[in-house]
Amino acid sequence: MKLKGILLPIFSLPSNYGIGDFGKNAYKFIDILSKNKIDYWNILPIYDTNDNAFYSPNTFYALFTLYISLDDLYERGLIKKPKKYKDTTRINYDKIYEYKNKYFKEAYSNFIEDDYFKEFIKDQNMIDYAEYKYYFDKYKSIDKIVLEEDIDIKYYLFLQYILYLEWSKIKEYASSKNVKILGDMPIYPDYNSSEVFKNKDMYQLKDGFKYVSGASPDYFDRNGQKWGHPLYDFEEMKKDNYKYLINRYLDANKKFDMVRIDHFRAFDSYFKIPIDKDAKDGLYEAGPSYSLFDELFKSTTSDKFVVEDLGSELEETIKLRDYYDFMGMKVLQYTLDGEKDNYKEKENMLVYTGNHDNDTIVGWYNKFNEKDKLNEFLKKENCYDKKIHFSLIKYALKCNGKLVIVPMQDLLGLDSDSRVNVPGTTSNLNWSWKLKSFWGINGVVKKFSKM
Repeated sequence: MKLKGILLPIFSLPSNYGIGDFGKNAYKFIDILSKNKIDYWNILPIYDTNDNAFYSPNTFYALFTLYISLDDLYERGLIKKPKKYKDTTRINYDKIYEYKNKYFKEAYSNFIEDDYFKEFIKDQNMIDYAEYKYYFDKYKSIDKIVLEEDIDIKYYLFLQYILYLEWSKIKEYASSKNVKILGDMPIYPDYNSSEVFKNKDMYQLKDGFKYVSGASPDYFDRNGQKWGHPLYDFEEMKKDNYKYLINRYLDANKKFDMVRIDHFRAFDSYFKIPIDKDAKDGLYEAGPSYSLFDELFKSTTSDKFVVEDLGSELEETIKLRDYYDFMGMKVLQYTLDGEKDNYKEKENMLVYTGNHDNDTIVGWYNKFNEKDKLNEFLKKENCYDKKIHFSLIKYALKCNGKLVIVPMQDLLGLDSDSRVNVPGTTSNLNWSWKLKSFWGINGVVKKFSKM
């Protein structure tokens, strides 16, 4: 039986408050998935980030503040009825922070600590995050009066407490509706992060910040990519059997039903770039490989993970993936050339029509140079539809991969204006696409379910 899922980031959910959140529309979307027997809701990272860069998190434990539901705060009696945010077609993070923060502060001023909160704030990861976040915001406020006198470290713990209560209810509700949540674990944190500040020994920083993360030239970018994260010190981690990394993945197992491990290639061999050089000057170093996963799977199982193995050309990386029977990933846009089927070789695979780093199917097709050849191939495979997005969805479902996930934009047949991210670019168009409403969504989800 082919498993099906839909990729829709939390921030893309419809909302009266400028950005999707852990509120009522998350439940409505779960209802739509459940009603149509869709197995998975694929979300992007939900961890806190300083600059709205979801793949450069501030921590792997604290959740993204803007996902707090104002409706929930109102129903808890912590704020007065919130005013609707003056909507825009894209998410404006700076303005929404300013808009929501006044409600967060109002809620904190009305909050009365209970026993659950007192227990929650004993968590060391939360304490580390809150202390860092307090001083980070205070430092930033020297020139911008952002941090008010009545805000203290416990304020950040309060925000995380609300987020954890809300997310736990969503996770429980999804489970009751037979919908599994596929979460996303970025490979590296931001340099200016709680993770790095509190765990410097786990990173290659003993002799200064000399090398940064990135990727060698591939089909994402012919020039390679320079991401700028600090690199892990795997030799140091090995001394206590990778406890630092393993705790992170075990925590993710609690938050999600399945976890997508970003940039899996780096665990076999990671790319390091001199901080003052370009990606073309980078080189590969050996990762922890089997020694890390041998330790991890003393406490969990590989069926709780899917690995992002895109861009890997090393046989050793594929061997590592298959040794532990990890589910791998394929994206149709990278291999569908109109000549041959590239997906008959492996069943334990997640097949995407495209993901967060891709153009939409319609946008991709509009730039595709050999449309006639592709359409003839799709006809031959009995997958042709007058609408190209449905053609590729049908083809994805024909592949051997046991799980097929389609971005919401591809179900709706939207063009390049609706893509989520363009890798290697900084733009207010990245991470800012959102649905205006659920109008018409049930129809396309129902069609997907019956394919």
